[in-house]
Amino acid sequence: MFKICRLKSYIILFIVYLLTSSSTFSSQKVDIYTYDVLPPLAFKNTKGELTGVYIEIVKKAIANMPDYSVSFKVVPWARAKKLAENGTAFAILPPYFHAHDWLTESKPKRPYIWPYSLPLFTQHDVVVCNEKVLTEPRERYPDDYNNLKFVMWRGDGRAGEKFSRMVDDGTIKLHFLNDVKTIIPYLLAERADCTVTSSTPFAWYVKQMKETGEYQRYDKDLKVRLKETAVISSNEGFLGYSDIDSEKNFPFKKDFSIKFDIEIYKMKKNGEIQKIVDTFIK
Repeated sequence: MFKICRLKSYIILFIVYLLTSSSTFSSQKVDIYTYDVLPPLAFKNTKGELTGVYIEIVKKAIANMPDYSVSFKVVPWARAKKLAENGTAFAILPPYFHAHDWLTESKPKRPYIWPYSLPLFTQHDVVVCNEKVLTEPRERYPDDYNNLKFVMWRGDGRAGEKFSRMVDDGTIKLHFLNDVKTIIPYLLAERADCTVTSSTPFAWYVKQMKETGEYQRYDKDLKVRLKETAVISSNEGFLGYSDIDSEKNFPFKKDFSIKFDIEIYKMKKNGEIQKIVDTFIK
């Protein structure tokens, strides 16, 4: 009888161990909303796998955070911003720093993304134009670009506030498309004069299109010359956390953000981030 009771005790203890150990070692899943239309920064490879500079940096950092696991949710960028604004998204990748202009609609107006992580990668934003419109000086941006037609990626705010005001008053015409790749044929067909874009993805697309012959399909005689006319800013991409009802919806947010920044700092110091960048861009 004593042996049976003892056996039962061992079984109970074993079950308790399994239950407690599984809860102890289970990781908190975090959903990060991003896009897949901007190679080499965030895109799907030929196998349909999400990858890119930003994706691999975040994956590497979180791999060193055993309390957490990550799931990337691919949505249009405008929707990612809206999900952060209403507190549905835990974090979005990779916003620029928009604490001054991505504000709540209700008063008191305040940033709906906060905090931002340590910077992950620096992008250079440039103006690219059809060379035909460069017969006049285009030294001052955006003042010298009045009366031109621009095409840009929908949801992209990199052109700046003054550019937006010139669009609002009709001084500059602007057409939106759903991704960066479709902007290039649009320019080659001379349906727009210029674009404001991140230089690395734009150059990456042009190179890919020329290698596959797709570029020549839109400009058979290579009569259209696209030229970078100005560098308007250098912006760092971050992991940005929603600050709407975050204490209720994401009680782990502070712990995650601190640990994530520590990992990013270490990756910068030991050269891991540069290695990731080099695999895509070098």
